[in-house]
Amino acid sequence: MLDASLLPLRNKGAVLRAMRPADAGAYAAGTADPAVRQYAHLPEPEYTEASVKASIEGTIREGMERGDLAVLAVADPADDAFAGSLVLFGVEEGSVEVGFWVHPDHRGKGVAAAALDLAVEFVRRSGFTRLAARTVPENEASRRVLERSGFGRGEETRGVAPSGQEVVAQHYALDLEPITLFPLETERLRLRLYQQADVHALWRTYSRPDVARYLLEEPWSEEDAARRISERMVRTGLDSRNAALALIIEHEGAVVGDVAIWLTDVERRVAEIGWVMDPAHSGRGFATEAVRAVLRLAFEQYRVHRVVAQMDARNEASARLAQRAGMQREAHLRQDWWSKGEWTDTFVYGALATDFPAGNP
Repeated sequence: MLDASLLPLRNKGAVLRAMRPADAGAYAAGTADPAVRQYAHLPEPEYTEASVKASIEGTIREGMERGDLAVLAVADPADDAFAGSLVLFGVEEGSVEVGFWVHPDHRGKGVAAAALDLAVEFVRRSGFTRLAARTVPENEASRRVLERSGFGRGEETRGVAPSGQEVVAQHYALDLEPITLFPLETERLRLRLYQQADVHALWRTYSRPDVARYLLEEPWSEEDAARRISERMVRTGLDSRNAALALIIEHEGAVVGDVAIWLTDVERRVAEIGWVMDPAHSGRGFATEAVRAVLRLAFEQYRVHRVVAQMDARNEASARLAQRAGMQREAHLRQDWWSKGEWTDTFVYGALATDFPAGNP
């Protein structure tokens, strides 16, 4: 079933979230657009703000609760304004179908492709292994988005659309790799993917001035925490669409920090790693244990050639951690980064796959 607790999800181009009554006016206006009327084949002949609100509070909410229907808002990441709609339906064993349309005011910005990327991770994290789609052959924009997103073209069939019209439909499908690596267990820790429920725990850590001192960002507000978690929710592996992995570090059920790794050169398999620990749980080797586990995962599972860690040179604790985790200091860059009103030095640590031979603990 579709897991509504995973929402909202965010990337640079879009936000995928539940529909709200405040979206009703923009939704109704978007459905009146000639291109939407021509290609979307929506089930209702006309939508008004009142009818959309009624659907949000009725059919849409009920479908989300059942987990077999998700009528979602595609929003602008800059201001969360309604930019289109994406629907997931036709739930079968391991498979679900997607449809989408973009409000005319937001076309030409890559919104559809960004929303489709988020939908892929939403569906994947909900446990599905196949995402299907249909469009009429003359809808060239929709076909381009699907094909650029990796969907394979299938057969054409004739049938009745949700609008009641008989149409020829071009079928597409995308096979999804199941998420099987996580949670990852170490001797004392559990490394798992992000959840929306992590907002408070991460806000508590990242809002501390002593934690943010050596980071490139200011201490988080609670709003910052919610936005960051929605971004990290879709970082599910170096083999995922954004080539990034973000993991929560747990000890005995408590969130003690997080660790992230992302490919900076996909073709040559070069990655960068970063971590943050809750100071309340420091001094017990948790961060070293987590970072070492993620490095081994990168080299053994994802076949990464090289991993780099860059840090403020004043952050002696992080530098010692990198060394304990098996990385070597490769550079001390002097006053190379302007951070929070001053020039700062950077330490660069590196590890190669040959530093972590398979079978070594």
